[in-house]
Amino acid sequence: MKGKEYKILNFILPVVVVFALVILWWRAAKTIDNQYILPSVKSTVEEFFALFKSRDFYRAFSNTLFRSLVAFTVSFVIAFALAVATLKVRYVKSAVSPLISIMRALPTIAIVLLLLFWTNSKIAPVIVTALVVLPTSYTQIDGAFSSLDKMVVEAGRVDGANEFKVFLKIELPMIMPMVFSCIGSGISLNFKLMVAAEVISQTAYSLGYMLNTSKIYFETATMLALVLATVVFGVLIETLFNKLSSKSGEWK
Repeated sequence: MKGKEYKILNFILPVVVVFALVILWWRAAKTIDNQYILPSVKSTVEEFFALFKSRDFYRAFSNTLFRSLVAFTVSFVIAFALAVATLKVRYVKSAVSPLISIMRALPTIAIVLLLLFWTNSKIAPVIVTALVVLPTSYTQIDGAFSSLDKMVVEAGRVDGANEFKVFLKIELPMIMPMVFSCIGSGISLNFKLMVAAEVISQTAYSLGYMLNTSKIYFETATMLALVLATVVFGVLIETLFNKLSSKSGEWK
């Protein structure tokens, strides 16, 4: 019964929080009574659904998503390789840690502006989002490897498995729930960072460009609708990969 109650609360509480935020937004918009400062919930929702009738939105969304996936793939592969090297080779962590700390401390806006001098408005957002997400992915994967059950790993070695088989058959399956969770949160974070980088870079045919255009023409409802679309996509991605994370851990 306790498990059932937990599931019910786990479903109801997020709904209540979202509902409360909508009520707060509705009340604030009604009090301000200025569509240019804070549009009503109704006008924003109308603009949100209007986006899906626009060819420009699909073009912008697909371009932003493609750049996000490229950036995430690069950052994730590097982060995973570094985490494996840290696990298997002594002292690698001491060499990697300063680089991760530096990347984590990099001022995002300044890096975007510098990259615009060296590359262009399409490439700069990809590089900066990869740099920002890489430390987070590395920390999560390294933490997953660090929490491995050493007794299970040693049992595999005692049974005659070489290091490659130990990694492939024991260590990798054990960290897959964390890996799926890392992928979901990483893609979601990468997508949001990509939009922000596109705004700064003024990348053509992107969600960032659409946000810039909406700002210029004081289309606040459209801006909020674009932000809402970004949030909805991020939530869907994280939910999907959290489900995969739960499924991948069922073998235990």
